[in-house]
Amino acid sequence: MHFKTRTKAQSFIEFALVLPILLLVLLGVVELTLFVGAYINLVDLTREAARFASIRDPFAAGSYGDYSCSTTADFNFFWDTACIFSPLYNQSDPACVSSPFCNGFNSTLAIKPAEDDILISVFTETGVNVNGTIVPQITDNAATNPWVWSDYDLDSDHNANWRRNCNRLAIPTPPNPAFTADTMQSYMESSAMPNKGFVVVETLYCYHQVLNIPILAQFLPNPIPIHTYTIMPLPAAQPTPTPKPYP
Repeated sequence: MHFKTRTKAQSFIEFALVLPILLLVLLGVVELTLFVGAYINLVDLTREAARFASIRDPFAAGSYGDYSCSTTADFNFFWDTACIFSPLYNQSDPACVSSPFCNGFNSTLAIKPAEDDILISVFTETGVNVNGTIVPQITDNAATNPWVWSDYDLDSDHNANWRRNCNRLAIPTPPNPAFTADTMQSYMESSAMPNKGFVVVETLYCYHQVLNIPILAQFLPNPIPIHTYTIMPLPAAQPTPTPKPYP
């Protein structure tokens, strides 16, 4: 009888020692699931934004001063593409009704004007035949390179978020967008067909840990930066050859 009592006490002590570790692992799995869910949502939104832009013309005449996601009369290629990341229109939410950044596809994540950013770039590739080899020549055709959402939203105190980390500290060496003319140039195959157009949508998002487990802060930053991007063909950005004069 004495032996059984001692065995039970030992089991309770072992369980008490293991329980915190089990809880920590469980909470870590929950936090990881939430993080992966946020990442997948951002990937999907980036793809939807790139698809939206790929069938539209960034050079068409229009009102480029229209910075509202709800207007239908005017079209702004860059702003309206970024609107894909805005929350769903909710008539019962006065903040959404009065906000110019509403009426999009985003029902799960809030794009934060003080931290997050959306970059949109347009590239034109022109091939030149030299000794049977196609040499791509890429030029930037965005309004700026890249077009930056945080420079055009209503939060004038937090511009160029992509040049800061998630704690609003300036990065010693300011980053370039992941896709520049040189980057796109390096990806082109010399044997590829010339005269193409591309649109690139990049998202920089600061994920704040929901559970905020203290011990995880020793290994992971909080917030955690997430970078997603999508490249899509853009027929409207293809170079138009100059018609040959009649002989």
